[in-house]
Amino acid sequence: RNYGAPRKYFHTDIGKNSRLDTLQAAILNVKLPYLTEWNQSRYWAAGQYDNLLRALEGDGIVPIENHSGPGHVYHLYVIRVGQQFPFKRQSIQDALASVGIQTGIHYPIPCHLQPAYKYLGYQAGDFPHTEALCNEILSLPIYPNLSKEQIEQVVDGLANLLGVLEPLVINH
Repeated sequence: RNYGAPRKYFHTDIGKNSRLDTLQAAILNVKLPYLTEWNQSRYWAAGQYDNLLRALEGDGIVPIENHSGPGHVYHLYVIRVGQQFPFKRQSIQDALASVGIQTGIHYPIPCHLQPAYKYLGYQAGDFPHTEALCNEILSLPIYPNLSKEQIEQVVDGLANLLGVLEPLVINH
């Protein structure tokens, strides 16, 4: 019923997404003319994040590099919380939430470790880079019309966790 998942991000069966009913199709048809504008807005926001987060790369906050080029629509904006960062990912998420910044952990279980793919015979350790990413990625807020000020608040929130005394950006 839910893409083969009895709970979020845990797949016991190989599922599919085929729940587009007439009402949803009608709503999406109304939204479709705005899609290019929304994609451009998220692309702009991702560029802002990329520029502002460079100051934190040495401290373990690393944006995931875009290898897709200008066609990337940034459905998610994902950073990697490296081993050298002084806090664990959940602590970062909790601290940001306490100041009103919601983040997400998408795809916490690698595909090769999902029960739905157990028949392939893969085990923990077979794909160490994938497993590391699943433990270290954190999705920052990104959506059409996310403002520069909101992006700055997110980056300042991360900088504050590092004890950076001066804001990385000038807040108005």
